[in-house]
Amino acid sequence: MRLRRLVIGQALGAVAVVTIALATAGCTSAPAGTASHGGTGRPAITLAQARQVWDHYDAVIRTQVTKAGLPAPALSLETGPRRAYDAANGTAKLAYPAYTAPAFYLPEQSGYPHFFVVAVTKKPASDSSAGAAAPVSVDGAEIHPFGPELLLFEQARAGTRWLLASTVNLAVGEALPTLPTDGAGYIQTVAPSAATLLAQPGEVGAFQAAVVDDGPASPAIRAVADSQLTTGLYQGALRHADGLRAPPGDIYQWELKGTSYPEFALRTAGGGALVFYTMALDTTIAVPGYIDKADPVRSGPPIQVPVSVRRLLPASQPAPLIDLQSEQLLSFAAIDPPSTAGKIRVIAIGGGLTSATAS
Repeated sequence: MRLRRLVIGQALGAVAVVTIALATAGCTSAPAGTASHGGTGRPAITLAQARQVWDHYDAVIRTQVTKAGLPAPALSLETGPRRAYDAANGTAKLAYPAYTAPAFYLPEQSGYPHFFVVAVTKKPASDSSAGAAAPVSVDGAEIHPFGPELLLFEQARAGTRWLLASTVNLAVGEALPTLPTDGAGYIQTVAPSAATLLAQPGEVGAFQAAVVDDGPASPAIRAVADSQLTTGLYQGALRHADGLRAPPGDIYQWELKGTSYPEFALRTAGGGALVFYTMALDTTIAVPGYIDKADPVRSGPPIQVPVSVRRLLPASQPAPLIDLQSEQLLSFAAIDPPSTAGKIRVIAIGGGLTSATAS
């Protein structure tokens, strides 16, 4: 087996511009509406409206999806990466978990798409095993399956429905930053092109990708904190945490890359931003001739397909002899500090496998 890592070039180029001055930063969590700072902004949604959106989603998932085992109602309430993931994987008929009372993070906003965030803590159902709350590995990062969870709801344009766009769970040891609110309880938003932060919010994913693809050797490590969702994902790929292993002579490679889904950012205390964004993690196992575009491509030994990937392939798919490719659609939340303080810290992850091909 040979390893080949793919590097996102635009991230490496950007590092040289924004990593001139780096220091350190820290954070804690506080929901919207608990502090007052400055004047009143123009809200995208009121607290009563956001609670109504959440209550409707919660009720549909609990009564129609989980208990009745019907995936269609869930898909009708979703958009973006969350819908893509659920459409690919279906909805399991499992005991519905209990949640703590939701905390709402409501942004001041003027342009579309609008968004708001719901923070809950998931709890195991009464019939869950004692080990249900133990951390689980997601591509090598440790996540609490029953713990803090952030759900981002999106409204694409005026008059359209609010839909769940992404869900992320905090990695073990991570915490939400303080999100100060105005006099009406709303949080200031940060534009994806804002230039006062260490990286523009729209480029945070590219910085993370450079480290996930190339590890501590990447120049981007000067701007990205060493954490489970940066160097941890890199180490997870090296250890084949996704269960994919290349037979002798084949090549194993991975690439974290950007997507067309929008980024959203909320202002944190101290002038930073909590950025929500989505990336695609592509993994390939293939014979060298496939990677090098040889003609003809000579087949190799059978490639073992993990159960998680096999369910996304046709039932009649034989063991691949040329290549096995899979893609995960992953949502993240990261803290992007001011340009003079700290490093980017990726704190939460969600999503998973959405497609696979083999030959």
